[in-house]
Amino acid sequence: MNHNQASVSSNTQEDFDEITQQIRVLQSSQDELSRSIRNLQVRAARIQNQKAAVSCIPSDVLSMIFEECRQLNPQWSGILFLLHQSPVEVRLSHVSSHWREVALTSPSLWSSIHYPFSHKEDSLMEYLKRSDGSFLDVYIGPWRQHPQIEHVLTNIILPHLPRFRQLVLDAVSREALASLLATFRSVSAPALTRLRVMCRGPMSTAGPIASAKLFTKGAPLLSDVRLDSVAVILPKTKAKTLHFCPPPGSPFPLTREKLFRAMSAFPFLRRLHVKSAIELNILAPIPPILLPSLRELVVHGLAVSTGIRIFDVISTPNIESLYLVDMNCSAISAIHRFMTQSYPDAFQSLQALRYIKCEFSEDMDIHFLRATPGVSQLLVPVDKTNYLIRMLVNSDKQAAIHGCPPLWPKLRTVTLHTHEYCAQVVGAGGVPDDEPSPTMNLLQELVTGRKVLGRPLSKLSFKGPNAVPFSNEFHWGLNRVKEFISTEVVFCQIPALLYDGGQEYDWAVVAEAYGMQLRQFLQQVQGIRQQLATILPPNFSFQQLRRRVDASA
Repeated sequence: MNHNQASVSSNTQEDFDEITQQIRVLQSSQDELSRSIRNLQVRAARIQNQKAAVSCIPSDVLSMIFEECRQLNPQWSGILFLLHQSPVEVRLSHVSSHWREVALTSPSLWSSIHYPFSHKEDSLMEYLKRSDGSFLDVYIGPWRQHPQIEHVLTNIILPHLPRFRQLVLDAVSREALASLLATFRSVSAPALTRLRVMCRGPMSTAGPIASAKLFTKGAPLLSDVRLDSVAVILPKTKAKTLHFCPPPGSPFPLTREKLFRAMSAFPFLRRLHVKSAIELNILAPIPPILLPSLRELVVHGLAVSTGIRIFDVISTPNIESLYLVDMNCSAISAIHRFMTQSYPDAFQSLQALRYIKCEFSEDMDIHFLRATPGVSQLLVPVDKTNYLIRMLVNSDKQAAIHGCPPLWPKLRTVTLHTHEYCAQVVGAGGVPDDEPSPTMNLLQELVTGRKVLGRPLSKLSFKGPNAVPFSNEFHWGLNRVKEFISTEVVFCQIPALLYDGGQEYDWAVVAEAYGMQLRQFLQQVQGIRQQLATILPPNFSFQQLRRRVDASA
């Protein structure tokens, strides 16, 4: 290389370095300009937001609004995952700096914990930090045994147990349930008020689920307990509500002995829902469980499907509301017979009698009406026979003939379930083309007969999928005989509540909806994985793919 070539090469390198330096300076200036623009945009947005009326809301009022938003948006993870949507508390904290400040200083906004699917370990710890000592509503599950999540439960979640206000334990199998319950055995829950234990996975082992002790060191504020066919043994409690719910699939009956042990912790029980099957055979006689404080009893047909008589298991001398759900005529007859034979020592306080999807036999005993004189509310299904209503109408006719009060003198409200009712063909005016049906004639006789006896009904309600056409047909017939009664059509979007099986839209319904949505989502994910497995390489790993995606993000 000669001198001229070396000089040209040196000049070229100097030019390149100078140009590169100028590019860096311009890029730095451009970055600085971009930051300045972004800062100015943020300041302008804050000034603009401050002009909005919503920015004038005081922080304490805004915090209350946030809490209402959280209550109105239950954390159903299946839906949230499918829509790629953050929880409502996170979305609220991303609206503006003022909203974020209010959200982060509102501990109750971060008090709902769902582990392990909605909250991973990092977000779990952040929620526990932001909740800042407030009471917690904790959902654990669907639970399967895994060392990592067991470690998180023991070392991160369990130390906050004194703050638990509500606890839902949801297991995928009886083995996982036993492991989960063992974690909460030798501990205390001083603030816990509501407990739900669910086992909604497949059960390969037959027989009752093993009983387990919980909170042996105390749970003094516990007031509402819901269990899935498992006899959880709790310390003595002042709880007022207890449910035994059946898991899906084949029934796994509760033994009489375990039921007795579980219920012995509830001396002040006021509401009992028995939906699980109860084992008929016992090795030694067990006296009925005395529940003198019980006011509401809900018994499902599954509970007596083994042939057991429910009032051989429990004694409820002061009951005020009785729900009988999904029972055949023999089970209904057995309960009526016991109530009749107990007169006048029991059921004298019974005020509300509700039959949901029940069958009645033709030979109903009129003495059953005499044995329950305090009934003021009746809920009964409408079918082709209407044996109970027919017996009531006939007894009213006899009372009118003999000039005496009716056998149910306090009856004021009747609710009719119209699930199996088929409305008559209607004409252009929206009314039947022919005469009223036998069912409508029977109801008209009930209304007019009660009025003749001086004990008129105050309201007639219609409930169920056919409530509107049933109501229209009833009013058409009532207008023909120039009678009037106050009526109501009950609307409800939730089928379980529409049938009125002693259910309410409460915290337990929300928890079960969450579990159902999450399981549906996990089943969809599993189905997609199985489809992808047929086209992906044998050594393909979803975990490695997830790590690559996270790294690229």
